[in-house]
Amino acid sequence: MKKSLLALAALTAFAGAASAQSSVTLFGIVDAAYARVSAGGKSATGITNSGFNSSRLGFRGVEDLGGGLRAGFWLEGQLFNDVGQGSNATTGFNFLRRSTLSLMGGFGELRIGRDYTPHFWNTTVYDPFGTNGIGQSNTLGMIGAASATANGSAAVRADNTIGYFLPAMGGITGQVMIGFGEQLSNAANKDQNDMYGFRVGYAAGPLSAHYGYGKVKGSTSGNDVTYSNIGASYNLGFIQPMFFWGTEKAGSGAKIGGWELGFKAPIGAGEIRAAYSDYDVKNSSNDWTKMAIGYGYNLSKRTQVYGTYARVANDGAQTRAVANNGLSAGSASPGGNSTGYEIGIRHSF
Repeated sequence: MKKSLLALAALTAFAGAASAQSSVTLFGIVDAAYARVSAGGKSATGITNSGFNSSRLGFRGVEDLGGGLRAGFWLEGQLFNDVGQGSNATTGFNFLRRSTLSLMGGFGELRIGRDYTPHFWNTTVYDPFGTNGIGQSNTLGMIGAASATANGSAAVRADNTIGYFLPAMGGITGQVMIGFGEQLSNAANKDQNDMYGFRVGYAAGPLSAHYGYGKVKGSTSGNDVTYSNIGASYNLGFIQPMFFWGTEKAGSGAKIGGWELGFKAPIGAGEIRAAYSDYDVKNSSNDWTKMAIGYGYNLSKRTQVYGTYARVANDGAQTRAVANNGLSAGSASPGGNSTGYEIGIRHSF
């Protein structure tokens, strides 16, 4: 009896110690705004989501395995909170933003699942608007403006991936990723949706600079897409200038490039954000530019109110327009302009 009690006590103590070495966190962001967008002589007014940060709900956890080794998971889904839906305005909640399992240690991190591609990160890190809201740059999936047949499925995230991240190395950062299209070995397009990419750079103190590259296989070689970009920022305290340049090329020869120059500047408890971007379609006059300016005021560490104004100017027959999740006035008139504004609030938890 005494031995049984001692064994039970030891087991209880071990279970308590093990649970203390594990953690699971519920986290999220809810972002909503009143907005109006205009294009092609039409306008739309209503409520948008993700004007400053992408609305999301997620679960993440880490377990200490001992010896400096840890296991972790990350499940995160998009919220269209303006209509109460999931990853878009017509589907329920899912974990399409990120679904990964990791093994971490002194060697770095090995990550498996659906994740952000390496070539995506520069487009959001060096955008003052973080690829969110009406102010975001149009450097995501630019190839759509040059070739409707190009495979842009992994412009932001990729399925069935294995990624490796370098450990902390005095500011040097890097990652590599491969993704599997999971086609049959005897299929004519057996490489379709296979991808690989990498990102390398430096981020320490006020300076951050990175180069990103990625390639996604299509159903034919002409359908392949190659991404290449570079971004940099330098925090001077009173202002943080940012620069981004990127190109996307299809195997068919279609190509589009874009650059963005912007900044963030703290003003009291808030921040001014501004950006100007220019986009060039190869062998075409159908180019466009975009400018955006906004201000966010922090009511607390987790809650911010913000306002943004944006304008797109098209050349040739281009029809790009200002829009955001849940609100669009359609395409602009060929060679015409489009404008928009939004006033919103973001709360994180």
